[in-house]
Order: sequence, then structure tokens, then C-alpha cells
Amino acid sequence: MTGREQVLQGGRAGLLYGAYAFLLGAVLGSVRELFLAPVLGGLAAALMEGATMAVLLPLAAWRILERMPPRQGWEVRAAMAAAGLALVVLAEIALDVALEASGIAGARAPRSPAERAVGPAVLVWFAAQPLLLRR
Repeated sequence: MTGREQVLQGGRAGLLYGAYAFLLGAVLGSVRELFLAPVLGGLAAALMEGATMAVLLPLAAWRILERMPPRQGWEVRAAMAAAGLALVVLAEIALDVALEASGIAGARAPRSPAERAVGPAVLVWFAAQPLLLRR
């Protein structure tokens, strides 16, 4: 397999990784908004969601890297990280637009800067996993 084919394989793996992370975030975000935030407060709920994602994302990345041929170079893992991050960011934007259009976004309580800071930190952790994990 050529280097270019390996990078493309990493990109495809990244799309799977991104889809998994987005779906996981959608489920955990719903639990956070509907059940945890009203009881614990927004920041505690966001931190619980972030901590759960921080534990599950390396497991997802490892599982996907495990399916790839051994000893992938950093270029392949970087392609996985970039494709996954692009998919998650685009899916988040699409979800935000859909929630705004439906009026659901206006019904939720405003989020503090501390609550909003959890998301970007999780995204950095998400993107770093393919580069940090080795097989």
C-alpha cells in the first residue's frame, strides 16, 4: 500500500471516529441538558459530560486504530484526526442550525463561559487521540 493510500485509509478511519464521537456527544449532551443540568447545574453537568467523553474517546480511537494495519506513521494518524475533527465540527454546526431553526435552542438556559469552555477542550482531546495512541 502506498503512502497516499495509507493516508486515505486514515481519513476514512477518521470519518468513522468522528461519527462515533458525534453520536456519543449527542447522547451525552441530551442526558446533560434534560437530566443533569436541571439537578446539578450547568457547569457540573458539562464537566461530567466532558469527563465521560475524555474516558470514552481514547477507547474509540484505539478500537479504530486496531482495525488498521500496524505501525501507521504520523501522517495516517494525523489524517484520521483531521477527518474526524472536520466531521464533528461540521455535524455540530448542522445540529446548531437545525436547533435554531426549530426554536429548540431558544428554550434552553444560556450557558456560562465556563460551560462553553468544556466543548473546545474535549475537541482538542478528541483530535489528539489518534496521534497519542500507538499500535
